[in-house]
Amino acid sequence: MVLVTLDQNITQSLKKAEIIPDIVPEGFTSSTLVSINYPNGEDVALGNFIKPSDAAEVPTVTFIAPEKDAEYSVLMVDPDAPSKENPKWGPYRHWVTTNIPSSVDFTQATELSAYTGPAPPPKTGNHRYIFLVYKQPKQDIAFNTLSKDLSCWDFKSFVKENQLELVGVNYFISKNDDN
Repeated sequence: MVLVTLDQNITQSLKKAEIIPDIVPEGFTSSTLVSINYPNGEDVALGNFIKPSDAAEVPTVTFIAPEKDAEYSVLMVDPDAPSKENPKWGPYRHWVTTNIPSSVDFTQATELSAYTGPAPPPKTGNHRYIFLVYKQPKQDIAFNTLSKDLSCWDFKSFVKENQLELVGVNYFISKNDDN
């Protein structure tokens, strides 16, 4: 009963923030909770506000792996670049780490795209920073090198090409201090 209620809360939050259906497909059911903690003590909590300066450093991501023999990938995207009203540069790729073991030991993972903290431009309103956790179809995937350009990243093609299965989501809201 608790998991059903929790899943309903996650789904409601994702729909309210228009993450479903923009980023996460309709019908998504979370199979793990994703915890993101920044070094300064800020925690990501399904749409809470975090200042860009408080999310500048690489966070610690934890989750309970739904399958112990699988490996996982974590993506962080901002679909609102440069703004939610005009997302011509979105989704903006902020982080991609793959081949994460079920122990969630990131030191054994492969970082395809280094962490880039939020930097929303002035006067562009709120931005959604979304962490997506995917189960990989097999271990030690040799992912293709990603483009150096972080803007306009077609993460949905990346997910499809690599046959990744979405298992968890979390996100926060941020905006430029000059807004």
